[in-house]
Amino acid sequence: MEPVKLAESLAFRFAGAGIDNARRVAEELLAHVLDCRPLEIYTAAIAAPASHEDQAALVRRLEPLAVRIEMGEPLQYVVGHTSFWGLEIRCDPRALIPRPETELLVEDVLASPIWKNRPATVVDVGTGTGCIVLTLASQRPDADFIAVDRHASSLGLARENARIHGLDRRILWLENDLLDGFAPCSADAIVANLPYIATDDWRKLSPSVRDFEPQAALESGPSGMELIARLATQARYVLVPGGMLFLEFGFDQGESVRHCLEKLDYREVEIKRDLAGLDRIGIATNPG
Repeated sequence: MEPVKLAESLAFRFAGAGIDNARRVAEELLAHVLDCRPLEIYTAAIAAPASHEDQAALVRRLEPLAVRIEMGEPLQYVVGHTSFWGLEIRCDPRALIPRPETELLVEDVLASPIWKNRPATVVDVGTGTGCIVLTLASQRPDADFIAVDRHASSLGLARENARIHGLDRRILWLENDLLDGFAPCSADAIVANLPYIATDDWRKLSPSVRDFEPQAALESGPSGMELIARLATQARYVLVPGGMLFLEFGFDQGESVRHCLEKLDYREVEIKRDLAGLDRIGIATNPG
C-alpha cells in the first residue's frame, strides 16, 4: 500500500477509536515507522514498499504500534520521543510528556534578567524528562544548572536525554524532595512545572492522560496548589535577593498562584497567559 493511502487508512482507524487529531497522529506514527518526516509521506521522497514481503514487514512493524494508539496510549510514548524547543526528547511512562505550553516557560526564563549574574545558577525542580533544564543548558553555556526530581526513575530518564544531547556533565542531578536541604541564597532562578492537578480533577482527566502518564507527575493533592505553595515558600530562602521564580500551573489557578506569591512577599508578581489566552505562567522576584 502506498504511504498516502496507508496514512489515510490509519487516520480512519484512529478517528473511529475516538483519537483526537487522528490524521496528525496517523502521519506522525507512519513517519516514525518509515523514518521520514510526516510531510514526506505525501511526496515522492518516500516510495511504497516494492514487494509483498516489504509490505508485510511494514505492516508487522506498524500494526502493534497502531493498536497501542487505538487503546489510547499517547503517541509520544508509542514512538518513544517528542520534540521540545528543537530538541528530541525521549519519552516513556517514567515522566510526564512535555507540552508546548512549557516552551513558553522556557522563553520567559531565557528572556529574564537573571543572566546578568555570571555564572547564574538555575534550579529546575521536578525535572521529569529534563526538557526544561536541557533547553536552558543548550542555550546558556555560561550558566550552572541543577535538576531536581523526587523520583529516581524520572531523574534517570532526564539523564538519558542529557547524554543524547551531550549535556549530562553540564548539569548537577539531585534526587530530592523539592528544595529540601538547599542552602540559603544558593540560586539565581528556580524553574518548575510541578504537579498541579487536584485529586478530584485527576480522576476526570482524559483516559489517554490519566491511564498512561504517571499520576505522581500530575496530581498535587486536594487543592492542586500543595506543591506550588510549598516550593514558593522554600524558594524565598533559596533564591538570592533579586532572584526569580518561574512557575507553570493550571489554566484556572492564576489568581491562586498570584495570591500565594504576594502573601509570601514576592515582588513584581506577573501572571502570563499561554497561546490559548489561559493563565499558565507565574513569574516573581525575591525581595532584595
